[in-house]
Amino acid sequence: MKFNQTVIIKRWRPILEEYEKIQQRVSPRLFRFVKDLCLAHHISNKELRRYYRKWLEGSKTDHSLLPALVGVRPGSRRTPKPIERNIMKAYRRFGSNRYELVLLFKPYYLDQTPSPATMDRIKRRYPLNEHEKKIIKRYEKVAPGELAHIDLTKVPKDIRTVFQEKNLLVVACEDDAPG
Repeated sequence: MKFNQTVIIKRWRPILEEYEKIQQRVSPRLFRFVKDLCLAHHISNKELRRYYRKWLEGSKTDHSLLPALVGVRPGSRRTPKPIERNIMKAYRRFGSNRYELVLLFKPYYLDQTPSPATMDRIKRRYPLNEHEKKIIKRYEKVAPGELAHIDLTKVPKDIRTVFQEKNLLVVACEDDAPG
């Protein structure tokens, strides 16, 4: 991190000082115009003005050239920490998927209930360790027909012409019951 900061400062301070000299028309170097300075350093005029404005607002300190800190700003739409903790507690205890979590918390948080996509983002922020992954319940049905998966697909046209059928379908059904 320190290396990146010094690189930014070493790159931009001389450019900005030269820019000021060009504006005051006392540039002892090769650059007579701002566009020449930009071409020599492979930067746009807009980028140069942005860094110059940051530099002036920061009283021409090196620290003002560095990027601003990135993070959650006050008043952001991020889910409050207590709600995130409750969601993770329920997820670790019940192993619910994102839709089950929404249904579970809807009566308690009403309008503040996170969406299913937000539930997934919250779960990614607090990953489970190996021990917790083993505890999560997995569904396994006992009786045949209790849980089945059905796939349906249309047979290709060249095969349908052999059987002289307009609609020919293949159906596959898989049952979850053991045995």
